[in-house]
Amino acid sequence: MTDERPSFWERIGRVPAESLRGQLLYISAFVALGTLLNLVVALLMRSWIPIVAALFGWVFVAVYGLVRLALADRAAGNVGRILVPSGSSTPSVNQHSNIEAMVARGELAKAAEAYRAVIETDSRDLVGCEKLGQLALRELKDFELAVWAYREAGRRVDEPKRQLGYALLVAGIYRDNIQDTGKAIVEIRKVLARFPDAPNAARLRGELDDLKARHFGAP
Repeated sequence: MTDERPSFWERIGRVPAESLRGQLLYISAFVALGTLLNLVVALLMRSWIPIVAALFGWVFVAVYGLVRLALADRAAGNVGRILVPSGSSTPSVNQHSNIEAMVARGELAKAAEAYRAVIETDSRDLVGCEKLGQLALRELKDFELAVWAYREAGRRVDEPKRQLGYALLVAGIYRDNIQDTGKAIVEIRKVLARFPDAPNAARLRGELDDLKARHFGAP
């Protein structure tokens, strides 16, 4: 990953523009400016209409934030959260505190590099894989990095149920985020070959048929 020169707004807000925090910050700044103007107009007109309009602006900010969070959770994979339990999966959780501080400061690319370095040096670090996968998928939109992180996570667990969860995340990223139908087909085939008796195997077979029809133009 290469660091790009921060934009004018990023230098002011000290938050990456592509992150949800950055978008909410900049939208809130514009709405705040609009609110001030509406208050001035309300005083001049002696009317409540500009104030009501300003309130609608803040309602928009709140709804936008909630919708984005919901979409991010869906992109990260509800299946993964069900099949891949979080918690004290590895004894190296405490060493992530400095990296989490980077994320809190908006240093997302730096945090991703730090997570990757820890993962590559600690073969037991499962939590780092999960956090890097979420960071890459939700904030950085670096989908190939998210695939790498979830593949590494799959190598660090022995339970078939959790391996299935990570494999489904990888297939979902290729299908929904990277939108590479060919690779999605390959990943789903791998899942069905490895877990033929998975609870959702029938649905996966139907999904595979649909992807093949789209990709090859015939069932």
